[in-house]
Amino acid sequence: MILFKRVLFAVLCISMLSVLSAQDDYETWKSQQKTEMVKYISEQDKAFASFLEKNWEQFEAFKGNVKDTTPKPKEIPEVEPRKIEELEVTNKIKEIKIPPKMQIEEKEQKDCMVKVEMTEDPRVTINYLGLPLELNYQQQVDIQLQSPINEKGIADFWYSISNIDHTTFFAQTSDYREQLRLNDWGYCLLLNEITNQVSGGSQNLSRLLLWFMLTKSGYEAKVGFAEDNVYLLLPCKNTIYGVSYIIIDDKRFYTLSFDKEEQLNISINTYNGKYPDADDLIDLSVNETPKIKNTLIEKELKFKYENQEYTIPVTYNQTTAEYFKNYPQTDLEVYFKAPLSEEATYSLTIGLKPILDGRTEADAANVLLRFVQTAFQYKTDGDQFGSEKSLFSDETLFYPYSDCEDRSIIFAYLISNILDLNVIGLDYPGHISTAVHFQNELSGDKVNYHSTNFVICDPTYINANVGMAMPKFKEVEPKIIDLNK
Repeated sequence: MILFKRVLFAVLCISMLSVLSAQDDYETWKSQQKTEMVKYISEQDKAFASFLEKNWEQFEAFKGNVKDTTPKPKEIPEVEPRKIEELEVTNKIKEIKIPPKMQIEEKEQKDCMVKVEMTEDPRVTINYLGLPLELNYQQQVDIQLQSPINEKGIADFWYSISNIDHTTFFAQTSDYREQLRLNDWGYCLLLNEITNQVSGGSQNLSRLLLWFMLTKSGYEAKVGFAEDNVYLLLPCKNTIYGVSYIIIDDKRFYTLSFDKEEQLNISINTYNGKYPDADDLIDLSVNETPKIKNTLIEKELKFKYENQEYTIPVTYNQTTAEYFKNYPQTDLEVYFKAPLSEEATYSLTIGLKPILDGRTEADAANVLLRFVQTAFQYKTDGDQFGSEKSLFSDETLFYPYSDCEDRSIIFAYLISNILDLNVIGLDYPGHISTAVHFQNELSGDKVNYHSTNFVICDPTYINANVGMAMPKFKEVEPKIIDLNK
């Protein structure tokens, strides 16, 4: 019995020593893990997380502005086509240059090929407008958010997410951005797809991740919370219509969502300050068409000019129209200055060139007027979409209907890029039109801008030639949309 107790005591001692040793090993492991985690977080991230714990205020959310409250006409006027005598003496157009043909196999459209350098780290695959993209990132971010959402929870999120090394990730997103030719909005869409994928279905976590990624990309992004919901707040170089906003230091921060429009009528808690060097504002300008998945569609556009019928085969990329589907409604200059996709530009130029060659400037402009006036069906945005929606030129080719600003936008592009003439936009209450500068003086309705006469060309006034304004706008002075700034 005594021997048994001695053996039992020895076993217990050994067990206790093992447990103590295991605890020591565990504490050592925890210490190592903590060291590994904090090696990624910078002093400014620590300071920012500390700042986020206490510097919050409540800001009233204002309802988004409306572009133009004047209703557009349900029916558009029409005149009998007539020839203008002055056309006989105007200068002839310069040689129409055909843009380079797209390298696309006939009858078989290949997806845009993009690739970034990968490591052996965890990978996530996203679907970016039908294009599968692979990045190194955790399949799911294991960060538990406090409920209800508060300042401390958001500060803890920043501290936790900053402990992850994002060097490879941002190098890859930058590569994708360059290869896909994405503007700021396209880059936001890319990050949004990623955060939706890795957030485990949590909208709040997805928006916090997007805030972190945009901030680390150099944008002046903020988050706010109200009623246990997180809201992404972004200032913009352009005006955004139809989206609610808060005002901080005379700057509008829009409650942008990349999946839906949000109109809030509540107060939002957020901070008055910013992450160091995160100064960039989102710019909605489109300087080049994104290079995304090819889903090419062919259609025929028909019109008549001087009793002769014409058919223009046009090819456009349906994915480009989908890219612009949820684009924020912004300043008209953005739409006027945005390029038409290469596929559509090439097919339209090829189709229109034989009709335009050899004509005078004004006669060629009349051809383009008649093309836009009659080859597209008219319907207001309210009737087609249920709300105001200006269309980029690729969208005008995609959707079955268009209204005055959509026609003016695509007409201005054709005048500028095919005829190489100077054009401006005309913004009337409830109507958008254009005016063109010709080398020779023409009679008709004009506007004078910067000491230069521009002849009114209305792409919505059916059968109207150059110099003919809609009757109800003849005596109305429009705002000028300068497309050459």
